[in-house]
Amino acid sequence: MAATHYSPLPVEIDDPVTYEEASALLAQTGHRAPVNTLRRWVKEAGLATVKSGRAVYVSWTDILEIHRDRTAVKLRASSNWP
Repeated sequence: MAATHYSPLPVEIDDPVTYEEASALLAQTGHRAPVNTLRRWVKEAGLATVKSGRAVYVSWTDILEIHRDRTAVKLRASSNWP
């Protein structure tokens, strides 16, 4: 008899990360994004999220795209933009 394997990661999202993981990874870029900010961005953009246990997963690709767009807006508004 074969055992079924339960994966803790959601299969509905190709590249799932939690908000906490995404925030920690983005902090390494020098343009940090707190967990609450990421949650707000995902909600505003209407992105898909999947809850597995207590963790909420979102697409890393989607987070990167939102972060890119929001960071670009912030940089353009600053005096350092060429």
